[in-house]
Amino acid sequence: MKEWRFVPNNNSTIVGINDAGIETFTANMNRSLVRETIQNSLDAMLPEKDFVTVDFSCFEIPTSSIPDVDTLKSAFSKCKESNRNEPDAFRFFENAEKTISKPTINVLRISDHNTIGLEGSDTCAKGTAWSRLVKENGSSNKGQGSGGSFGIGKSAAFACSDFRTVFYSSKDSLGYHSNIGVARLVSFEEPKVGGWTTGVGYYSEDNRFVAISELASFDSNYIRQDSGTDIYILGIHKPDDFKEELIRAVLLNFLVSLVKKKLIVKIQDDIIDDKNLPLYMSMLNPHDGEEIKDLIEYHRILTSSDPRIKKIVLDSDRYGSKYGFGNGECTLYLMEGEGFNRKIMITRRAGMRILELNRISGSIEFTGVLIIEGNNMNEAFKKMEVPSHDAWEPGRCRGEEKYYNNILSDLRRYLRDIVKECFAKVNSTSMDAFGASDFLPDKKDEGQEDKLQKEEMSTRIKSIDEKTVEPSKTRVKADDIAEVEPILGAGSERSGKVSNATPNPIPDSDVESRSGPNPGSNPEQGGEDLGKETAYKEISVKKRLICKEVEKGIYVLTMIVPSSASRSKLKFTISGEQNDFELPIMDAKVVSAGDTQVVDIKENAVYLKNLDKGVSLKLEVQVDFEGYCMMEVDYYANKK
Repeated sequence: MKEWRFVPNNNSTIVGINDAGIETFTANMNRSLVRETIQNSLDAMLPEKDFVTVDFSCFEIPTSSIPDVDTLKSAFSKCKESNRNEPDAFRFFENAEKTISKPTINVLRISDHNTIGLEGSDTCAKGTAWSRLVKENGSSNKGQGSGGSFGIGKSAAFACSDFRTVFYSSKDSLGYHSNIGVARLVSFEEPKVGGWTTGVGYYSEDNRFVAISELASFDSNYIRQDSGTDIYILGIHKPDDFKEELIRAVLLNFLVSLVKKKLIVKIQDDIIDDKNLPLYMSMLNPHDGEEIKDLIEYHRILTSSDPRIKKIVLDSDRYGSKYGFGNGECTLYLMEGEGFNRKIMITRRAGMRILELNRISGSIEFTGVLIIEGNNMNEAFKKMEVPSHDAWEPGRCRGEEKYYNNILSDLRRYLRDIVKECFAKVNSTSMDAFGASDFLPDKKDEGQEDKLQKEEMSTRIKSIDEKTVEPSKTRVKADDIAEVEPILGAGSERSGKVSNATPNPIPDSDVESRSGPNPGSNPEQGGEDLGKETAYKEISVKKRLICKEVEKGIYVLTMIVPSSASRSKLKFTISGEQNDFELPIMDAKVVSAGDTQVVDIKENAVYLKNLDKGVSLKLEVQVDFEGYCMMEVDYYANKK
């Protein structure tokens, strides 16, 4: 008999409202829903097909048409009563009770086509597509090109339901029909099972909780004809701008899939594909935020025929050969332009946006898209991907953290080098003040007497006035400004040159904070406890800073350690007329200083340990700035 059955916990674990899988997606429910469901559909594409269609359709149904609705309603009441002392759970199920008591409820149907469907519904055996979606937690055996690998993406659908209840319905590639309802509630007391439940319930024919061998029917206007999967989310949380949210989420997360003609999305009456993608992009307002402005730029460099757009196919000799990556395993699109975001959006083979890599260059204004397509490269970066598929963490690869940190660090270095090769300006030994030529005399003709005419502007020094100024008795911070002595590279003619490059004033740390250790940090020391920032005290000390390699932004800092310290840090900023910008540090290493070691690098600060009084510290740092710059270096210490 078909009915809702809840699994007894047999006096074991009590499950609360804060399910880790579901909570992962609650912060931005609709965007997470779009990302995870479309990604799963792309992973399930039939081998003989070139694209997948995903349909989002929201509609109302009579509440009475929910299968065995009275048992489900009773379960909500029991969840509320059994969790009166848990405010979050009590409020959730109080709302669920009110919603399910209304005459109608909202249902969202998500249907994919040109996919294999839920294979394995006839046996429901472990490891089948049906079992992984319906019953298994944290397991996935998807292939190299797939986007998902954690098995928690299915939780996004439950996060969007005011009932935490979903029905799966499918016709697989062999023609088998199946459906089953799943409710992921909280543990509650249930007399039928003689105690507490696990909170998980299934709408099934018996206690084996296997698939019902027929399609679910909630949408009277829809009948599945081909293979694929339908997900029905009961009690969908539907804000006023629900449709617009879904469309924007599709554009933000699957731009590459749409451009590459791998995906067609239907949202109510709207169809988004490669043909009408420009129409949807033209409707976006770049003033709606940086994310939308960046999206418009990414679309342009992927679709425009502008000759300024660079397309660079991977040469594995430059990056990747030592990790087993072959030629052409990724493609980089770049374009330079005023106001561009200095970021590179990265996707893997399926085309879902993973992250935006920043801190590539502090002076070159550019934007880019990197598409990872090769099997070996896809597999390597997939291992570092976090469950929410929006960052890379080498630390996830237990026992191989250093190897994968090197893969990520070398990728950043490769991208930085490519950007510089494409767009870096050749340094000039002279600089013309804008508009000055309008006020200076033309060059003298040959033979003209070398004399100044009354009408010409004289640049001769006529006299020098000397004035004695008493020094200020008030200490100023300028005492700590480092002295810069440029060491000229090959081809340089004179010292003291100031680059006209513009630094990046506000490094965006959002992606960096979730993408593993800083490429410049010591991976073996990165786990050190740096202590609270408030424990550091600023100490005045004389320092000397010398530019070693201007092209690479390498400087050497020397100073005498004023007092012994267990921990210390050096903060670097650009000073003078260029304003006090934080200067991102790309790398740092101790050249000489006894037992002193670099512990970590965080944005514009280098953290050190084991400093002894009187020792001469010599530190080599690489900064994200092109050309010579005047730096201010502040020293902070945490006494032993």
